[in-house]
Amino acid sequence: MNFEQIASESTNNSISQFWKAIAIWMKNPHVVNRRILGSQELLTIKVSCNVLDILERIEKLHIQPNDFECDLPLRNIKYLLDTLNITEYCQLFGCTGLLEALNDDKVYLCMRKLLPRNTQIFSPTLEFVLIDKESASVISLHKRIILDKQSLGPNTAYSIQHHEYDSTCINVHKSDADNYDKSCDWLRFKFLPRLIKWMESENDVASSKISSLSLVSIDKYTLLYNRLKEKYGAKMVEIWPENTDPAKFVYEDIAIATYLLLLWEKERLERNTQELQSFVDLGCGNGLLVHILSSEGHRGTGIDLRRRKIWNMFPESTHLQVSTIVPSSETVFPGVDWIIGNHSDELTPWIPVIAARSSYECRFFLLPCCAYEFDGAKYRRCNAGESQYSEYMSYVKSVCEGCGFLTLVDRLRIPSTKRTCFVGWKRTYARESSATLDADIQKIIDARSTVVTRPREEKTVGSEAKESPWSSSFKPRSSTERTRNCTQLDRGLVLDIVNVVAAHLLRAGRRISLERRPGETWNAGGQIGIGEVAKLLAPETLRQLRNECGGLQTLLKNHNHIFCVIQGKVQFRIPGIVDKRKRARRKRNSNAPLRKVKPCWFHKNHPDGCPALEVDCDFQH
Repeated sequence: MNFEQIASESTNNSISQFWKAIAIWMKNPHVVNRRILGSQELLTIKVSCNVLDILERIEKLHIQPNDFECDLPLRNIKYLLDTLNITEYCQLFGCTGLLEALNDDKVYLCMRKLLPRNTQIFSPTLEFVLIDKESASVISLHKRIILDKQSLGPNTAYSIQHHEYDSTCINVHKSDADNYDKSCDWLRFKFLPRLIKWMESENDVASSKISSLSLVSIDKYTLLYNRLKEKYGAKMVEIWPENTDPAKFVYEDIAIATYLLLLWEKERLERNTQELQSFVDLGCGNGLLVHILSSEGHRGTGIDLRRRKIWNMFPESTHLQVSTIVPSSETVFPGVDWIIGNHSDELTPWIPVIAARSSYECRFFLLPCCAYEFDGAKYRRCNAGESQYSEYMSYVKSVCEGCGFLTLVDRLRIPSTKRTCFVGWKRTYARESSATLDADIQKIIDARSTVVTRPREEKTVGSEAKESPWSSSFKPRSSTERTRNCTQLDRGLVLDIVNVVAAHLLRAGRRISLERRPGETWNAGGQIGIGEVAKLLAPETLRQLRNECGGLQTLLKNHNHIFCVIQGKVQFRIPGIVDKRKRARRKRNSNAPLRKVKPCWFHKNHPDGCPALEVDCDFQH
C-alpha cells in the first residue's frame, strides 16, 4: 500500500508534543470531526507483523452490521479479532489501554467505534488506528458498518508522520473513492491545523479536560438523541415563537433531556426499581426540557418567574407555572426525586441547598451558566490566574459537596461553551446527621451573603407566621424582562466600535476570488476572538456596553449585517452568501419581493466595496 504526501507543516515541536496531540485526538475525535457524536474504544492491542500487511488485511474486510450492533460481543477480544479475521496478526496477551500504548515502543492496533450525530446520513464507523512509536507515525483507516450510508471518516487511509523539530505531514493512500478530494481537503485544512495547535499548546489538554458523557453509555446516547431529535426537533424549530435561535436552544434541550433520561435509567438499574423519577425544573425558561421529560413519562413541573410564548403550544400534560422563587422553607419539594437547575442563573448555588432541604432522598442536576452568589449578586473571582468560569465551577462544586452530596462532574455535548454539569448522585452522610448538616449549610450561605440571616425557627403547629428567606440579602430577578439592545447607546460610540473591529479584521485579512466578478479579489477579513476585540476597547466602553446592551458580543450580534460571531470568534458576514434559515424563509415567501431598506455597510465603508452585485445583496447600494 503506497502513500503520497498531501500536506506538510513546519513545526518546532518535540516527539512528546506530537504524541500528546495524538492522545487528544484519540480521546476526543468529535472535537475536530463534527460528524461524530462520540466514540467507543473497542480494543488496543499489540500487533506482531508489518504494519502495511495488517492494513491491507483490514482494507479487504467485509463488515457485517450485526456483529457491531450489540455491546456484549465487543467486550470479548478474541471474538472481535476472529470476526475481523486478524487474530493471526495480534498478540492476544498484549491487550492494553490507549495511554499505555502511547508510552510503549511496540506497534499497536487501536480500534474504536465512531457514532454519528446524524444517523439518517452517516453510518456508525469502525476506525482502525495503527500506532508506531518507533517511526513516530500513525495510520488511520475507516470502515463504515452500514454500506448505504456515508462514512464518518475520510474515504481513504491516511498516515500522520512527525519529524522532530522539523515538520509534521499528512500522507494518503490514493483511492478511487468519489469523495477523495473532499477527504484530502478536510485533512489539509481542518485536521492538520488542529493537530498542530494541540502540539503547540502549553497546557496538558488531554488530562485537564473533563471527559464528556462519562456517566452514560455513548452508544445509548447516540440512539436516544437521534430518536428524540426526530420526534421533537424539526417540529419545534418550525413553530418556535421566541426571539431566541431555535437551531441552538431546541437541540440543546433535546441533548440535555437525552442525558437526564439515560442518567435516570442508570439510577433505576442501580436501585433495582422500575418507577420513573419525578422532577422540578427551577428557572425552566422556555419549558421545552420539561415538555420532553414529561412526554417521555416522567412526572414533573417547570417553574419560572415569567411566562413564555411557547408555553401555549405545549399540551396540558406539560406542567409549567409562573412563580418568583425566593429560597425558603416554602420552596422545598419533599415528594420530588430530582431538582433540575438548567442555566438557572441566580438560583445556581441554591439548587443543591434546595435539594438537600427538600428530603434526604432528593437529588439534583445542575448546569451552571452565569455566575451568581447566594445573595443574587454577580460572582466576583478571587484568583486572577484562573478564568471566572473555571473558578466559579470549583466554587459551585464546593457548595454541592458542602451540602452533603456525592457530586459527580460531567461535560454535555451541547452547542454551548458552558457545558460542565454537576450531579448530586447520593448523600455522603447518614440520615441521622441531617440536622447537623443543615446548620453547616446555613453557615455556607451566611459566609457568602452580604447580610447574615438569623437562625431558622421551626414553625409551631397552628402558627400562621411565614418563614423568612434562607438569605436575608437574596434579591430575586424582576419578573419583567429587561430589554437589552444597543438602541440607547450613543450612535457615534457604536460607529466607532464597528469601525475599530472592522479595521482589525481587514488588517488580518485574506483575499477571496469573486464568483460573479472573474479576475477580481476581495478582502474577506480575518477571524479574531471576542477577548482580542475587547482589548481594542477602553475599559469604560466595555462597562458601558455591559450596562446598556449586555456586552460587546451582543452589540456585534446586533450588527449581524456586518459581523457574524461563531464559537467566540468574530468575522465579516460576506454579503451575497445566504445561510440555510434565510434561504428557507425566502423559499416560503418567494412571492413576496425583497424590500431593501437598510444601506449596505460594505458598499459604503469597505475599501473594496461590496463583493456582491446589487441584485444579489440584501441591502441597498
